[in-house]
Amino acid sequence: MRSPYASIAALLVAVAGVLAGNGVLTTLLPVRAELEHFPALAISLMGSAYFGGMLAGAFLTPRLVQRFGHIKAFGLSSICGAVMILVAGTLVEPHAWVVIGFLRGFFLAGIYAIVESYLQGKAENRIRGRLLGLYSITQYGGWAVGNQFMRLGDPAAFTIFGIAAAVVIVCLAPLLLIADGPPPKGTRRAGMRLLWLLRTTPVGFVCATLIGFANGPFWSLTPVYATKLGMDGVQTGTLISAITLGSAAFQFPVGRLSDAFDRRKVLIGLTALTALVEIGIYWSGKLLVGWPFVITGFVLGGIISTQYYASSAYTNDITGRDNAVGVASALLFLYCIGAVLGPITAYYVMHWLGDPGLYLHNAGIHAAMAVFILLRVLRSPGRDVAQPQRGSSSDLP
Repeated sequence: MRSPYASIAALLVAVAGVLAGNGVLTTLLPVRAELEHFPALAISLMGSAYFGGMLAGAFLTPRLVQRFGHIKAFGLSSICGAVMILVAGTLVEPHAWVVIGFLRGFFLAGIYAIVESYLQGKAENRIRGRLLGLYSITQYGGWAVGNQFMRLGDPAAFTIFGIAAAVVIVCLAPLLLIADGPPPKGTRRAGMRLLWLLRTTPVGFVCATLIGFANGPFWSLTPVYATKLGMDGVQTGTLISAITLGSAAFQFPVGRLSDAFDRRKVLIGLTALTALVEIGIYWSGKLLVGWPFVITGFVLGGIISTQYYASSAYTNDITGRDNAVGVASALLFLYCIGAVLGPITAYYVMHWLGDPGLYLHNAGIHAAMAVFILLRVLRSPGRDVAQPQRGSSSDLP
């Protein structure tokens, strides 16, 4: 398979399968944990461990690519992820699932980093945006399809775990047709200059952290909340699919909006609207169940998922292309730090205020983001200006 576009198509098929197989675990693990009467703290720690694994994977993946090349590294990470799915279905125990959550996050972070760097290297400038957009749709589509696997078996049995692992392995077959290039040599990782990033664009620094703080518990604990509302495995899977589809549907419209206006003002609108929707869910409580919750989830997923990309775009507007690699690493690091801590703080809020407290917890975070960004806009109506850092971008280690 010599055509780079055929190689990209094969890789996207593999990505769809990998994310479909892992996507169902977003719903299946919390639902199964609830059925097994796992402690609430253990379920929260599963979410934190997952993002902790992503944090570690983001740092170590470049070495894996340098040693094996993109395609082999992707295949290795995907197969290890499939093994984790099978182990999770076999070893149903709280402590084991926390460890498995960490390893799943580690391998998935590797998959994301490998695919994105591969596509960036293959894409021509004139189609780069469309290609990355197609990749984004593939991501969300895979997650949405994966959650429908909940219809194929009993969450209390091994069946869904087995199907998910099989889908991952089968969809790796197209990779056999890709002739991978030699592993890249001499590549240096860009350093993360967190203090410089904070000085240069406080909005980017703070938003990356708080978005992770809200997204971590949102994705890991929403299935638990739905189960406690009385929604069965199929209904919960439909809810998570709706959230994921909303995430895909809102990307392009919000992206165009942020290109046309000050991205900070777009972020203020997104975070304020998110806080209002979350407060509505909190006050509705058990009245919002079934299809009304699914529809609300579609909207909430769309306005939540676009915040990181709008914040990242604004940050890179300020920091410039020369710092893109280091800035991307820093933003991912900050996001994962927030996502690790978020499920833990959300657990205590839910303990004090009841299960709907999850959404009041997140509403407070999004309201704080809106206020902070508004203050920055009032202080600097124009865009922030990048502050010089010590040494040029070529000096980054």
